[in-house]
Amino acid sequence: MPKDLYQFPCPCCSKQIEIDIRSGRTRAVKPSEQKGGQDLDGLLQKHQRESERLGQLFDQAKQGQGNQKKALEDLLDRAKEDAKKNKDEKLNRPWDLE
Repeated sequence: MPKDLYQFPCPCCSKQIEIDIRSGRTRAVKPSEQKGGQDLDGLLQKHQRESERLGQLFDQAKQGQGNQKKALEDLLDRAKEDAKKNKDEKLNRPWDLE
């Protein structure tokens, strides 16, 4: 190998990278096979499990929002009832104290 030609593995894809210092050209040579690949059935099952998990999380979040809506409506109803009972009381506003 000439002094101005360097080869090293790419850190992200594991291909051999060849750099010619004199011309400034680079190229990928001898692409290695990806090791430890999964079969298509395994990937499909993994995707289905993840999809089910995300669906369950979404349903839980939707149910939590429904519960929160009901709690807020109950608070509003109680506040309306209290306001009807205490009509006689005057509100203390800062500008009324002068």
